[in-house]
Amino acid sequence: MRVAEGAAGKDGRTMSEDETRPEQVEPAARKTPENRRAFLRTAAWGGGIAGIGGLAGYAAHRFAKRQGGRASREAALGEEFKYDVSRFQKSDPSLLRYEEAERWPVAEAAGEPRNIAAGPAGGICVAGDGGIQKIDPEGGAGWVKQLRSAVYAVAMRPSGEILTGHRGEISVLDGGGAVRDVWSDFPEGFLPTGMDVWGGEVFVADAGNRVVLRIDGSGRTMGVIGQRDPGRNVRGFVVPSPYFTVRMAPDGLLRVTNPGAHRIEAFTVDGDFELAWGKASFAVEGFCGCCNPVSFDIFADGSFVTCEKGLPRVKLYDSHGEFTGLVAGPEAFPDYVKAANAGTPDSRGTGIYAAVDPTGDVVVLDPMGRNVRLMKRKETADA
Repeated sequence: MRVAEGAAGKDGRTMSEDETRPEQVEPAARKTPENRRAFLRTAAWGGGIAGIGGLAGYAAHRFAKRQGGRASREAALGEEFKYDVSRFQKSDPSLLRYEEAERWPVAEAAGEPRNIAAGPAGGICVAGDGGIQKIDPEGGAGWVKQLRSAVYAVAMRPSGEILTGHRGEISVLDGGGAVRDVWSDFPEGFLPTGMDVWGGEVFVADAGNRVVLRIDGSGRTMGVIGQRDPGRNVRGFVVPSPYFTVRMAPDGLLRVTNPGAHRIEAFTVDGDFELAWGKASFAVEGFCGCCNPVSFDIFADGSFVTCEKGLPRVKLYDSHGEFTGLVAGPEAFPDYVKAANAGTPDSRGTGIYAAVDPTGDVVVLDPMGRNVRLMKRKETADA
């Protein structure tokens, strides 16, 4: 299903109706020359009597006054205006198409988990801020390779080589984790958060610059995809946080998350925009929060598995973007739900990642739980 185009800001970011309205400033908050002078007189008076303590006391008084006004306004709204998301934190069991078959811990030496990849020749790689962990689902020996900087993205070549994305560069590792090459000829601010290998090329989602780079086998940039260009109907990517993923689909079109727009977009390798699907919604069919999906992968038949943060869900869509079921719902990630209910930053700032392995199983990285789960399709699951 194609998503209707919306208003866009000068930076290519999709704007909501509220964002397009002029900002309303309450009279008490306006900073005119007169009240700025009054503030300076007050600050000078407080400093002359009590030094910095006088200024701090004044600032504390002003802050408390503002906070008190905010609290009274929120209290006046009443309980009926508070949005309760608890009903979305439990899945309909009839929608669950997969079940957990195995679980592996993320090694402490790998650091905080950040991403995952399943190799075309087998094997799973977990990216962390300490390095890379290789897992052999068949029970073979795995390993952990500590690297000099945090790994934000990982991809595996058919040859067994591993590509790791770091701030400012990409490293090429052999199958045993030894660094064989480093690519660093990238734009300022380069932050690779998603990579996919296609033939001899590599496509890299650069969250720092909000574009996808097309790179050859030696690390040379061949093209830039997704840069705002109204003449080509390219709106640009809205990437408020470092969650940005790219995958090559069986139809030969790249699929890229546009998390701030709550959709997945399709481009040719030359950067032509083709189509998009997805919508903002707390309902299971949509993507909720400020910026979802945070990651996805594609099955051999062109269908999708997607992941969300905030309200943790791993979901299934057909090749046209129609919702078909769940791999795992919020109840499978109790640490996230507990953090969300407590209002802690971790509930909003930690994403879940999924990858499709060569057999069609789904591997899910749970960073808060520090584990990787092998999810197999239920024998009784509907197609």
